[in-house]
Amino acid sequence: MCHGEPSPSFPAAVVDGEFSHEVDGLTFGSETASIRIAVIPDIYGLNQFYQGFCTHLASKGGRVFLVNPFAGLGGLSEMTREAAFARRMKVRDTAFVDQFEAFCTSHSVGGVVGFCLGGYYVFELARRNVSQDLVGFYGFPQGMQNIDPLPMPFDYLGSIKKPHTCLMPGQDQSVGIENVKRLGEIAATNQSLNLKTYAASGHGFLKDLDSEDAELKSNAEDALATCESAFRW
Repeated sequence: MCHGEPSPSFPAAVVDGEFSHEVDGLTFGSETASIRIAVIPDIYGLNQFYQGFCTHLASKGGRVFLVNPFAGLGGLSEMTREAAFARRMKVRDTAFVDQFEAFCTSHSVGGVVGFCLGGYYVFELARRNVSQDLVGFYGFPQGMQNIDPLPMPFDYLGSIKKPHTCLMPGQDQSVGIENVKRLGEIAATNQSLNLKTYAASGHGFLKDLDSEDAELKSNAEDALATCESAFRW
């Protein structure tokens, strides 16, 4: 499981409103904020973890859009990996990224953060050379099966020109440890891929902001700080 429970390290969620344009979701922070950031969650959707994360970004001076890739597909029947993946497989990946890219343009979004499935979409946005600052947490460079599939990131990451930040755990059993290593080899030859790998951490490691393990907590804190530093506040 990626992120399902709220994190005490983030403030209590303060949702400002909803939006339904090219894509749907929730808004956080002032409409007049100097930076506008879109957040794409994992397969579990717009839960309290992501609402807290967005509230945190909004507290730093951002207008934050928490985007719902699952709009029109209903809520989860149960909070299980199986139910989440069943819903995820109904998302048309290429169509969603097309609509999301249009949303970012029409709403002057300056930065994008994606987690897991969202991190996979961040790879595609980098391939498209979008204007936004990009940060991806634990995306899938080997691609993901879909009825409307995107190009496999491993096929293009070696030649992308768009700088973007990729935050990966060294012990990622979901993405695959060998895939993380292969991503590191690509990053070593392409400076546009700003990869940070946290050797001791596992998939979904931002939740370790609340860990009692000092190393895991430090990794999560560093990743959050790296994410925040990617944007022009």
